[in-house]
Amino acid sequence: MASTQVHAGRRTADLDGRDVVVFVIGMRFNRLRDVRAWLPVFGAMPRMLRELAQQPERGLLHARTYWSGRTLMVLQYWRSWELLQQYASASDAEHLPAWRAFNQRARRGGAAVGIFHETYLVGPGRAESVYVQMPEHGLAAATRSVPVAPRGERAADRMRG
Repeated sequence: MASTQVHAGRRTADLDGRDVVVFVIGMRFNRLRDVRAWLPVFGAMPRMLRELAQQPERGLLHARTYWSGRTLMVLQYWRSWELLQQYASASDAEHLPAWRAFNQRARRGGAAVGIFHETYLVGPGRAESVYVQMPEHGLAAATRSVPVAPRGERAADRMRG
């Protein structure tokens, strides 16, 4: 879990030569009054995040939840694409039953809730970040937070890896 201690100055993420998977997953409440339809979807994510926190070998490095209007989103950082795929299809994990239940409801015409995900593979020289007067956050919380100076003062310098 990321520290809440504010780090003075400018910091950046150090990927230490590794790729990291950025996984954005979320849901949208299309019909707010249809609680029975969206409540199971809403309840599934906390169970999955608890499971992943208790089983770090599954590959989740860091996650942060965001809410905007009717959309709830979780920004996740994974050790590898393979570990993300293994978790998504694992019969002994929370995800697969939740996914199957959602699909059954959707086939019955359940448009009360929508779900989405986006997946990005980032690596050295393909990602850049800066955090000023911040606790560990985002990519730096998932990898390692280091002072900006060794990596480069400008974004273009940091993108070169």
